[in-house]
Amino acid sequence: MDNMIGKRLDGRYELIELIGTGGMADIYKAKDITEDKIVAVKILKNEFAGSEDFLRRFRNESKAIALLSHPNIVKIFDVGFSEQIQFIVMEYIDGISLAEYIKLQGVLKWKDAVYFTVQILRALQHAHDRGIVHRDIKSQNVMMLPDGTIKVMDFGIARFNRETDKTLSEKAIGSVHYISPEQARGEITDEKSDIYSVGVMLYEMLTGQKPFDGDTPVAIALQHMQTPPKMPREINPSIPEGLEEITIKAMQKESSQRYQTSGEMINDIEEFKKDPSIVFEYKYFSTDGTTKYFDKVTDKTETNKATTALATEIDDEDLYEDDEDDEIEERKSPLLPILFAVASVFVIMTAWLIFKIVTNNIPTDSGNVDETTMPNLINMTYEQVQAEYPWMKLEVKREWSTEFEEFKVMEQLTPAGRSIKKSTTITIIVSNGPRQIEIENLTNLNAEDAKRKLEKSDLKVKFIKTESDDIPEGYVIKTEPGATSKVPQGTEVKVYVSLGKGEKVVNVPYFVGKTLEEAQTLADEKKLILKVIYGSSNEYEKGQIIKQSVDENSMVNQETEIEVTVCDGKAVVNETTIEFELPSGIEHTGTFLFEYFKDGIKFKEEERDMSVNAGDTISFDVKGSEKIKYIVKITNVQDETLSGKLLEVEVDFTKETPEQDILSYKAELFAKLVYVAPETTTPEPPETTTTPDTTPDTTPDTTPDTTPDTTPDTTPDTTPDTTPDTTPDTTPDTTPDTTPDTTPDTAPEPTDTPAPEQQDVPASV
Repeated sequence: MDNMIGKRLDGRYELIELIGTGGMADIYKAKDITEDKIVAVKILKNEFAGSEDFLRRFRNESKAIALLSHPNIVKIFDVGFSEQIQFIVMEYIDGISLAEYIKLQGVLKWKDAVYFTVQILRALQHAHDRGIVHRDIKSQNVMMLPDGTIKVMDFGIARFNRETDKTLSEKAIGSVHYISPEQARGEITDEKSDIYSVGVMLYEMLTGQKPFDGDTPVAIALQHMQTPPKMPREINPSIPEGLEEITIKAMQKESSQRYQTSGEMINDIEEFKKDPSIVFEYKYFSTDGTTKYFDKVTDKTETNKATTALATEIDDEDLYEDDEDDEIEERKSPLLPILFAVASVFVIMTAWLIFKIVTNNIPTDSGNVDETTMPNLINMTYEQVQAEYPWMKLEVKREWSTEFEEFKVMEQLTPAGRSIKKSTTITIIVSNGPRQIEIENLTNLNAEDAKRKLEKSDLKVKFIKTESDDIPEGYVIKTEPGATSKVPQGTEVKVYVSLGKGEKVVNVPYFVGKTLEEAQTLADEKKLILKVIYGSSNEYEKGQIIKQSVDENSMVNQETEIEVTVCDGKAVVNETTIEFELPSGIEHTGTFLFEYFKDGIKFKEEERDMSVNAGDTISFDVKGSEKIKYIVKITNVQDETLSGKLLEVEVDFTKETPEQDILSYKAELFAKLVYVAPETTTPEPPETTTTPDTTPDTTPDTTPDTTPDTTPDTTPDTTPDTTPDTTPDTTPDTTPDTTPDTTPDTAPEPTDTPAPEQQDVPASV
């Protein structure tokens, strides 16, 4: 079982069940205790909590959605970021993803595809107007409610446009089946990248398949960059030509040739909805303005560069290998084949135009050509079609529909606006109206079994619980409309379910936070029995109820016993461990004294040699029942003046799981507190101490031990100040070689600073 189930985040969001797992986060269904509503909680996986990149992306999502408020975008209610857990509280969507819906339906009706696409575009228009690009639009990230409302979610890699202005390049991120060419190349992405992904989704809804597929991510991404998609109407001929044009325009490989904004694409769709026979006649990358939908030829060198870049961006080893034949092909100039192709197209188009001019001027025997433009028959009745177009040969198919009235045309397989011969047989689908369903007799059937039967018959279910002396608890008493009634598909059926015989059911009040007396009053009103136990709490005052054994609003029989825990006024002592890592990236020398303080009072100290302990993780256990501040101070043992505050952290022990807030951590402090030993220098007279090396071995060893201890204390204070200052200035070059052997042992000692060193050496020896 998931160990997160049953936990309560921030003392408010109780996790009920795991409803989704993504690449970097898990999504739980949860209950907001404060607001008494169901929410979705997205929690970053533990393995990514230490990754700055994943934390940035996760926080970007909360930042992005927090700026957005739109009926087609999942709402965000709350965020929580701590060292232990990072989560986002969002609107709970009780529906399925668009990917799941496409899988169930196969090919969507073009009206449904248009309806969903407009909602997605409006959501993106709202985000784009606020400088936010989604960058991962795909059918898996679009949720659909039972009423057909669309909700765009998962802004995990969303980015602010103002941040990209300074970006030179970025990694190809997003789902490869929906990725835009510029995103696959690792270039800057903007709102036009989202529009390309919407075009891919529209293509998928209309045809039941993705425009590009392959064995590897690299192969698919290369097709997005280089290969024109198969035309949607080649896969599904019932797609109106104008809608096909909208789809292909959104999927242009050059972003400048796509819709520049979501609003532009919405405008074209609205024009199409007014007149499904409309033909926009967009021309893409053609040399003469007559060729539709063609992508421009990609230069071979550019292709190889893009392939190399892409193989680097997408982590998929050994998916791309160079081929010697390709290198040979690169050397051939593509100019000649292109010129030949252009000339061929020109000749063919000229011949076609001449043929059309000639044939249009040749009358038939009746004086009219046997050609006409296919009209729009949608929403016309079958009788209206026959009356207005008596020449039309019709093949009629009938289908049930909750959208179209009975006898109205709901679909035509030959799109409006197309040139056809009057002798062509036109297939239309005419509505039978909603299918009439007879309600079964569900009395004495288990409520869940009854629900499955009704939903299988395409009916909606609403449970109403009531008392019954005859029907056991949990079984159906009756339905409204009743058994054998016929109702249209989609009708809501009320199912009355028994609560059991002779027992009254009540909903449990919310006791938490109330005094025992207040809770007892509420329990007496509901005829419930309270069982009182006592416990400690940091959140509630003495006498207040901390928790209850049965959740509020739960339906229970009267006389049910409910256990409530009353605060005894004692604080709860919680424990945790504080950890920090010693730096290893800079030079640290010497030994440091670590002192640990709790609210200013030292409770621990230890020494650590940084030449050994650099990079180690230091931890110490703490406990308490309120907010407490901890400080770690370091001092260089070699020099106690080198001292400073390394870490300051506040721990909130009032939480069941104590929360740590690091106020400051100065790892660079070690570099500033490194002890540097003072430089040692040799005393002044280096030249005069070279000659005495021959004599002092015999004379100074006997004389200094007896005389210097008594005489230098009195004589040097009067004599050395006068005699040494005059004599050495006049005769030092001749006399010092003989005299300093006897005199300097007594005279220089009182005034010369190196004297202690001369005393240390004999003592140690």
